[in-house]
Amino acid sequence: MATIIDPALAKSLIQEYKQQNSSDEGPGLLTPDNQRLNGFFIDRESLASLLANPKVVGISINLAKHADFVGKPGNYFTLLYSGAELNTDENAKTPYVNTGDICGGPPPCPPFCTNLS
Repeated sequence: MATIIDPALAKSLIQEYKQQNSSDEGPGLLTPDNQRLNGFFIDRESLASLLANPKVVGISINLAKHADFVGKPGNYFTLLYSGAELNTDENAKTPYVNTGDICGGPPPCPPFCTNLS
């Protein structure tokens, strides 16, 4: 599972990502405003809503095509995230199942960035 990492290491990893994804030839992801995508801002309210379900053991995050660019070329993506609960099906193909509610379209960084970016 995830672990807390040192802020200096986090900044270093983010800078390496930016460096490797800054070429105009790709493979960098883009914001809807055609800037290089560095991340997303996920608000407390949407997380609290998903975590209010007592069966939720974590959050599942998926990359998805940005709704404004469906069927269009370009690396315009967003996040979809949902509550996940343990999959108790004896023939389970995945360890977790979606709880139903799916949040999408968190604002991208830039411009919604923290000082890590």
